[in-house]
Amino acid sequence: MNILNNCLKKIHFFKPEPSDVVVFDETNINLIKTIIPENLIVSVFKTRPMEFHITPSIILNFLKNLKYFKLGNSGLSSKSLFYKIFWQLLCIYIKADLLSRNPKAVLTSIDNSSKFAWLSENFHRAPCIAIQNGFRLSYDANSMDKYYCQHLFCFGEREIIDFPRLNYKVDNFYPVGSLNLSLNFDSQLTDIKPKYDILVVSCWRGNIGYAQDVEDSMKAMRIMDETLATYLGNRNLKTAVILRSERDSDQWFMPEVGLTEEDYYKSIYGDLIEIVDVNFAQRNVYPVMQSAEVIIAGFSTTCLIEAYGMRKKILYMNFCGNNKYHCDFKAEIVFEAHDNKSPSFESRLNALLEISSEEYMIKHEETMKFYMRDPLISPRDHIRSGINDIIFSKSDCLGILT
Repeated sequence: MNILNNCLKKIHFFKPEPSDVVVFDETNINLIKTIIPENLIVSVFKTRPMEFHITPSIILNFLKNLKYFKLGNSGLSSKSLFYKIFWQLLCIYIKADLLSRNPKAVLTSIDNSSKFAWLSENFHRAPCIAIQNGFRLSYDANSMDKYYCQHLFCFGEREIIDFPRLNYKVDNFYPVGSLNLSLNFDSQLTDIKPKYDILVVSCWRGNIGYAQDVEDSMKAMRIMDETLATYLGNRNLKTAVILRSERDSDQWFMPEVGLTEEDYYKSIYGDLIEIVDVNFAQRNVYPVMQSAEVIIAGFSTTCLIEAYGMRKKILYMNFCGNNKYHCDFKAEIVFEAHDNKSPSFESRLNALLEISSEEYMIKHEETMKFYMRDPLISPRDHIRSGINDIIFSKSDCLGILT
């Protein structure tokens, strides 16, 4: 009865308010609102959980758009037949709802949403615009659902070059850097001596199941942490780890490991390392990274490439035994433990600690720009003006923003 009542609470028998911009998926809504031009009326299409509006016009739109039902082309190859049918009908309902709102644009921060990909392909009443929210890895390209954005505000040139190879369809790229990074970058920390010699960005996976990539990442992370603990044992280096999950959240304890994230790190490092709690609301990972000389991670994480974008020294530690999860990163920012010809773990870390930030930036400047546009060149301003241009140009051929 409670389940039925909860479902009924999400059904409304009135037409949603018309708006200029519909934000698809409420995730990061406060972030998204910072880049929407102030003269535009905004509404949110909620998906967590989905809210339904049932009106005669929406029902009529739904029936008219059943022609878009293409079971064999759902982009959900690994799903059951029932799921594919339900998913496609849900997408058609979303389109019917959006048609009733008559927006000038549909905007999301979930650029890899399969439903948004469907809209990008099948909804043409208004442009569908996405803000990239994470680094997209090649290994996941074949397993993930369809990726399609009409307009994508991306991190850098890397997406423009690699996405076509990964069969990710994007009609128009706009390389602007990381919006999250730019809004949380503290310019006052740029001229202050770093607090930490080494910062580990945790790649803890949390309570999400134990798929192959989760198992591989946790095994590789443990090897790196044990190796780093040995390295730190006879050195006087101020070292910290910033956690990935918030304390006592549903991701804090990982059943397969049998430990909380904090206990995992204490079991390996003891008092060799300071533990820094992550705060999602304050997004403190960015100022903490700014406060470090060298930033490393035991697996692939977007945070490191964002740190690289703010001109920090970084190193992805690859203890996976192969290049499956790190092939998207250039050799100068990856330590390949399985490559006997590469410098040792100790040598790579020593070199990063010894090189000046100025010299490092000179050597890496082009690669930094390749992955991430400069956060000091405001992505927020670029995105806001870009959205305005997309909406009011009435053009689907805006090309690449430079």
